[in-house]
Amino acid sequence: MNLFRWTTTLALAAVAALMLAACGGGADRTKAQVRLVNASSYAGLDLRVDNELRQGGVSPGNSATYVEADPGKAFTLHNAGASTALLNFTPSISARRHFTVLAYGPLGALKQLVLDDNTGAPDTNRALLRVVNAAPDAGALDVYLTGTDETLAASVPQQAGAAVDAVGSFFTMNSGSYRLRVTAAGSKTDLRLDVPVLALGSREVATLVISPALGGVLVQGLLLSQQGAITAQAPTQARVRVASGLTEGGIASLRVGGTAVFANVTAPAVTGYTLVPAGAQATVVTVNGSTLPSRPQELVVGADYTVLVYGSPATAEVAWVRDDNTLPTDRARAKLRLVNGVLGLAGPLSMSADFVPVADSVAPGAASPYALVDATTTGRLAVTAAGAAQPLFSPTELTFSAAANYTVFLVGSPAAPVGIVRRDR
Repeated sequence: MNLFRWTTTLALAAVAALMLAACGGGADRTKAQVRLVNASSYAGLDLRVDNELRQGGVSPGNSATYVEADPGKAFTLHNAGASTALLNFTPSISARRHFTVLAYGPLGALKQLVLDDNTGAPDTNRALLRVVNAAPDAGALDVYLTGTDETLAASVPQQAGAAVDAVGSFFTMNSGSYRLRVTAAGSKTDLRLDVPVLALGSREVATLVISPALGGVLVQGLLLSQQGAITAQAPTQARVRVASGLTEGGIASLRVGGTAVFANVTAPAVTGYTLVPAGAQATVVTVNGSTLPSRPQELVVGADYTVLVYGSPATAEVAWVRDDNTLPTDRARAKLRLVNGVLGLAGPLSMSADFVPVADSVAPGAASPYALVDATTTGRLAVTAAGAAQPLFSPTELTFSAAANYTVFLVGSPAAPVGIVRRDR
């Protein structure tokens, strides 16, 4: 071989090597590239393809790298380290392309969506974004991307009515930083998420995954850059309400973190929820203008709380009760619990619904665990105290809707307690 041919052969080999490297090196061109993203309530998930572990212990929000997978093979998702599959499916994937397996949903009800990660990049200084609503308890949602100080009242959602379990279409935006807000569909005031900065890079293609926060109503986000990093869009708030169960028509007020949250709540009453900063917060409760002893509260991000103020105004007490506003696992039924806001009874409270026990031994300032009850329009409750001959509260013809949550509050004086039935969501 002469020198010219030898030099030409080496040059062609070098070009071929560079082209192969640009296409992913020695990747098997018969396989797809797949990554698992965990947006579920499971602490860790394993992905198996044809019963072979491909990605293990993927925690929520963590960025899993892409791995090779054979198209047409069975995929299974497992609780980390477990052999029994939580979910079986065969995704529609193809060789030499990238896909994200998005796992989402509560414990015992895992779901998946396969996202195509092969969309072409937009022009310079532009970005593409789509929305996936993976928050089953939140319902349809509106997604706003605005300037920092822009009000929702004057804004239009970039994605309106994002339905649960659906992958939205891409929309084009200028690259840059935005304030992300998510509301219940059609509402400007039912705020579910408020993130000060969501950054979209020039020519970026991204997917915003909305998943549930702890309490079931507020949500959180994951920004999945196509074939790139995953960035948490974390909430910073919790929700609180006041249940004023004071005797003698006492008036309660609440401050959280130095901000007046509820003022002059006259008993008996249960307010709606409002947003407050999460984390360690100074809390102040006043009754008839007098400040009660208080201590800082550690408010969990995304959680819901009821601040129960009860007893006589002169000796009032305060209890912070955690609320679980996730919807019933059986959507054909309702969730029901009892909160005891009466001091001075001979014993704890119990409750039955349509003659079936649903709460037992509920002490003052406490709540019973949630119970599942049948949906009905003729419900009957009976709240009784230990040692009492007759029910203290026994309403009839109550409506309990399917896929709804209810709390029964018993408040006021032991001589004349008052019952309040509240639909929480």
